[in-house]
Amino acid sequence: MTSLREKNSSPKPADIKNVVITDSFFKPYIEKIRNITVKDVFRKFIADGAIENYRRVTRGEKGGHAGPPWYHGLICEVIRGVSDMLAVTYDADIDAELDMMIDAILEAQSEDGWLHPYDTLMCPGKEWGLNGGSARYQHETYDHGCMIEAGVHHYRATGKTTLLEGSVKAANYLVSHIGEPPKWNVSTEHSMAESALISLERLFEAEPELGERLGAMKGEYLKLAKFFIDNKGNNIGRHQFPPFLQEYAQDHRPGREQREAVGHAVRATLFYTGMAEAALDSGDTALGDAAWAIWRDIAETKLHINGSVGAHRDDERFGQQYDLPNGAYLETCAGVGLLFFAAAAFRLTGEGSVWETAESTVVNLLPAAISDDGTHYTYENPLESRGDRERWSWHGCPCCPPMLLKAVGELPSYIWSYDDENVWLNLYIDSSAKLGDACVSLSSADGGKKLTVKTDRPMTVRIRIPSWAEGFTLSLPYETEKGYAVISVPAGETDAEIRYAAPPRKIAAHPYVAQDREMVAVKAGPVLYCREAAGSFDDLDAELGDGEPVMNCDGTVSVKDRDGNDVKLIEYRSWNNHGALPMRVWLRQSGYHADPFDVTGWDGKLYRPYGEVKK
Repeated sequence: MTSLREKNSSPKPADIKNVVITDSFFKPYIEKIRNITVKDVFRKFIADGAIENYRRVTRGEKGGHAGPPWYHGLICEVIRGVSDMLAVTYDADIDAELDMMIDAILEAQSEDGWLHPYDTLMCPGKEWGLNGGSARYQHETYDHGCMIEAGVHHYRATGKTTLLEGSVKAANYLVSHIGEPPKWNVSTEHSMAESALISLERLFEAEPELGERLGAMKGEYLKLAKFFIDNKGNNIGRHQFPPFLQEYAQDHRPGREQREAVGHAVRATLFYTGMAEAALDSGDTALGDAAWAIWRDIAETKLHINGSVGAHRDDERFGQQYDLPNGAYLETCAGVGLLFFAAAAFRLTGEGSVWETAESTVVNLLPAAISDDGTHYTYENPLESRGDRERWSWHGCPCCPPMLLKAVGELPSYIWSYDDENVWLNLYIDSSAKLGDACVSLSSADGGKKLTVKTDRPMTVRIRIPSWAEGFTLSLPYETEKGYAVISVPAGETDAEIRYAAPPRKIAAHPYVAQDREMVAVKAGPVLYCREAAGSFDDLDAELGDGEPVMNCDGTVSVKDRDGNDVKLIEYRSWNNHGALPMRVWLRQSGYHADPFDVTGWDGKLYRPYGEVKK
């Protein structure tokens, strides 16, 4: 097992304000989200009545709540994601739009910090699912958690304390009412509050005078987050109904005793994120070991090749190990939750394998989650479609657009990490960044990348070595550690040439994955490809020959079938932009006979190049 890090030696994520993305793919993608999608999401939530919910509460009305009970949480998630984008590129109109939303939220909040429009309007007296309500459906802790984290991100982006003041009141409400007896025994029915409370604790640890001015209950937020984690499975005297949420909400045993990803995939990934963050901030190695075991369970047995998780539609849940159906549910929100878990797992361990796993989510899932025009969204991200899947303009549960905004807003912080002595390059996304005393940049060059480091003192630079980078070399001497090429740079400016090839190649799944035995997918570097065409789904069922895939000038890939005919593949992240056409990622491979009784070479691996498998 990898060694878990102490809090003071863990890699810090780059400050999003100090990162400039120049990548030829991700720069226009982020600009589309910022300039088109943000305004689209604002417009549709307002038209749906989400802001009017707050005004109804303020006016003392009853009934008339628009949308599901967690609409308050979704609005706060939008505020968090958009705030992060605002921190990078200021927009006065967006700032004003956020202020309007925040004003409506704060006017509706009770003096004691409680705010849950659905309960107030639709089921007063049934808070926490009691007296005929349902905590599984009502989402009280989730909504409060979303508000807490939104206040932290909005303050960091704008310097305004308006929403943060409401967040502190919401957090203080939870701390005052929930915990060890005689406080209420409440479980997070949909995780979010754990990591949100920790983010608030971190803010006031860094700015104690701010916390004192806002009436923060310092130390209590981390304590409550750990209560939520350690109290899972304890349904004795629960102050909520149902009192036992079981594996669906990771409520089957205390977090530190869990070792496998189970239940609702969004709730799960957010809960595991909180576990990892709580372990780091409290120095709790047993909790950290549990979080790392769960991460490995996902990365090695439950991750679909497009970077998605959550195999089954019923309860939107994880399946058993190696249960990876191609028509899987794979909710966008679950993939975003996996990214949050990745960021926390990396800080906990410093393992490059974390970004090896999460890279597919960044490169394939995030772009696939939205249409080329920036106004249509995916809820599900399957690996095959019979022409019956289509992005939607809006949804009765529009949870995925806010989560997408959060991921895109936070994306710059994933590329680089640092501490006082080290810089980490995690993702091969062209960008520049200010990391403490160092300035770094990554740019594309023939045959790889160019890394430039400017520093006033010697530093250690850690460059992730991707599994897809064939013939990886560096122009400077290096050692390897935890999946990184480690180089020492002196004071001044240093250039390092990173050389590799990333041709398209066939990928095989672990022999235990019954759905993909004797089949292959195609990736070029981390980018996944699929076959999409008009006609029937059966028309896409080509059997590939032994030849290697070839990259075409237009960015498509061609591979020969067993009869020598070209099979054309497009990037998975661009599918479903030309109507609801049949699509498939996994294709039959002639001569491939996967043996589930022979797992030689598969230790710790869920996917491998087909060329390695057939040897």
